Amino acid sequence: MSEGVQVEDEVPIGTATDDDAGEYWLPWHIDSNFVTVLHKEMYADEHTAAFVPEPEGSGLMLMNPDGDVAKLRTRDDALLLQMGAFAQIYAGGQINACRHAVLSPRPPGIARFNFCNFWYVPWHTVCDAPEGRTSTAVSTGWNAMMDSSYLGITMKQGFAAFRKFMTSPEARVQFADSVRFKELSEMLPLPAAAADRAASPSSTGARAVAELVVDVMTDVRCPFSFLSQLNLEEALRRLGLDQDAIVRYHPVFLNPNVPKEGESLDDYLLREYGYSKDFAHSENYPLRVAGLKAGVALNPNRRVVNTFDAFCLIDAAEAAGKQHEMVKALSRRYFEEAEDISDLKVLRAAAEEVGFPGEEVGPWLADNGRRARVQSAYEALNSRLGEVPHFLLRERVSGHGVEAGGNRTPEEWERVLQSVLEKARFVGMSVPGPYGKDVWLAEANPNAPVSMAFGAQHGYAPGAWPYAPDRFSRLDESPDASMYAEPRFVHHLDDASLARLTEAYRSAFAAVGPGFAALDLCSSWASHYPTELLGGARVAVHGLNEAELRVNAQATEHHVQDLNANPSLPWADASFDFVTMALSVQYLTDPRAVFAEMHRVLKPGGMAIVAHSHRCFIEKAVKAFAEETYDGEGHTHLISRYFQHGPGGGWSGLAAADVSPQHGDPMWLVTAVKAPGTAA
Repeated sequence: MSEGVQVEDEVPIGTATDDDAGEYWLPWHIDSNFVTVLHKEMYADEHTAAFVPEPEGSGLMLMNPDGDVAKLRTRDDALLLQMGAFAQIYAGGQINACRHAVLSPRPPGIARFNFCNFWYVPWHTVCDAPEGRTSTAVSTGWNAMMDSSYLGITMKQGFAAFRKFMTSPEARVQFADSVRFKELSEMLPLPAAAADRAASPSSTGARAVAELVVDVMTDVRCPFSFLSQLNLEEALRRLGLDQDAIVRYHPVFLNPNVPKEGESLDDYLLREYGYSKDFAHSENYPLRVAGLKAGVALNPNRRVVNTFDAFCLIDAAEAAGKQHEMVKALSRRYFEEAEDISDLKVLRAAAEEVGFPGEEVGPWLADNGRRARVQSAYEALNSRLGEVPHFLLRERVSGHGVEAGGNRTPEEWERVLQSVLEKARFVGMSVPGPYGKDVWLAEANPNAPVSMAFGAQHGYAPGAWPYAPDRFSRLDESPDASMYAEPRFVHHLDDASLARLTEAYRSAFAAVGPGFAALDLCSSWASHYPTELLGGARVAVHGLNEAELRVNAQATEHHVQDLNANPSLPWADASFDFVTMALSVQYLTDPRAVFAEMHRVLKPGGMAIVAHSHRCFIEKAVKAFAEETYDGEGHTHLISRYFQHGPGGGWSGLAAADVSPQHGDPMWLVTAVKAPGTAA
């Protein structure tokens, strides 16, 4: 079958004459589009649920390697396509294939059904290549497992196989974002950006340097870990990252049952590995050679000791921000000076070296809460790790990163670090901010669908309000005051996502400086504003529950009001630099009226920030939100219409950003600026 001839759009595939076999474009992979896109019962009216056979504009667009394009539009085309699919299977993937895209129906309000299945693979992984031919399958591990559900096993068996595969070592090799990576990332949450380490954009709009977080899971007496850490530090210096890396240490004991008195390293090596004392003390002993390459002379006279107390001291140093210094002091004393780091005198000397009073060490080690914390951390990590040292390296903002283990050279660490930076290089974006200033959102993912939502519209906005009144109806139409009569002193999202919201507010508020005025609509007992920027600020909070608003520590004033009963705000025109609304836009039954009021009370050039996520009281959410709570991109478009169909020419700089943490609830933002010179 040839692929080099253009097929005109008006000549449907499958209409070739008997004398002309025609030209055919075959898909490059199996997926559910070929079952659903062209079938007569795959489209329906969104409101009536009645089938709409072959709606105008529906179908598939296919493109061959030469860039020639053809469209498939009818049931006959679908049959032809599936015949070609089987030809591809039985030819062992040797028939040339192509890319494809789903065409959307032109009439509004048409929905397409889809069947999610457990296959999405190149044809030639489904069967062996014919004799004498070579398969061009990209891989066999992931794809071969995925094919199993296509080849006759039940969906339940397919999911069970998938789960087993994803926890296997093979999957961890194929996917940096492994199950264990996620588990460790959740156990060891990334630190929030400190005020003096706040990421700032470069002249190109991207952060000049990434912030790396390195979690070291090991025993402080492990020589391989000690040398690998030295080599990691050298790699960080070479890449200019040594000032932008946060290194944290977590206990995984080589042998938690080592007696207090310990034993000679010579006796240990002879018993466990058969190494004689002469060999372990020789110039050619591999660890000695590796140490000299790393710039240290390992003292062979050290003892195998119990390091539980040493990790209690490291835990105490962490609270004072000196964990790294303490580990360095203990490591030098143990590996180079052969001191016993289980001895109280040595631990006191190490503490004094770092800057702590030596007399405080005894009480620190006797603290039962601290000892329980160290034991708990060890047990949690030990159950997930097969060996030490183990390193978890992540970029602080995105959370992207890798796992690594063993003693690595500086050159090997450089490659690991570069892979982390590569995973995180597309992080951060600017949105139009207050008074002509851009706001840099360091934790935003500019390539997420929500962040790209408005760019994909290319400036398009419907000329008239596109929603029917019933889109803003609710399952529970009782007065909202009844629903919110009792205070709820809880957070509705996890800490990681709320921290992202606070960071976004911090970036926006910093663009105005001290003494700004902010209105937090639909607020409660917590506004999630950055406290350190509120000195001299006016913070008005608005909500439905008096008790919640009264205990909001960031508020300078509060007002109780049901916006669905009365959207008119009590504040004067042009009162605020910012109007924020977090996690409540889904409850507005007349959003245009509320957004018009937001516009009125904002100063010209002021900024509106609307945050939304996937959680809600479903009975009180309007139908437009409640039907699909996880549709962040769709809801972003919906909120944009609230701005676009507000006061004529009243908003500018409409933008959206996904600032969701890697492991946590989604956090999506829609922002706009009150156009300067517009009336209130």
